[in-house]
Amino acid sequence: MTYEEFKEFLRQEGETRATQGGLLAIPDLRSRVPLERPVFDEYVHRLHAERVIHLLSHVDGGRLPDDVRENCMVHNGGGLLYWIRWL
Repeated sequence: MTYEEFKEFLRQEGETRATQGGLLAIPDLRSRVPLERPVFDEYVHRLHAERVIHLLSHVDGGRLPDDVRENCMVHNGGGLLYWIRWL
């Protein structure tokens, strides 16, 4: 999957969840997108730098199951990022 395909996929997914605030769970996306973890993370960081998405933490990230936490992203400051919001 190219960067442009990934970007379009996230845009479409965000639009289908507009009534829920356009929030997309990073762990769920990882399981649905055929990308290795480093490429997925690079694409997400690139979209964030382009200001087309926001990255958000989970309200209670400490209570997430270990396997879900492992599939989140880690913010530069060490916080756990769970949600992507398409802008």
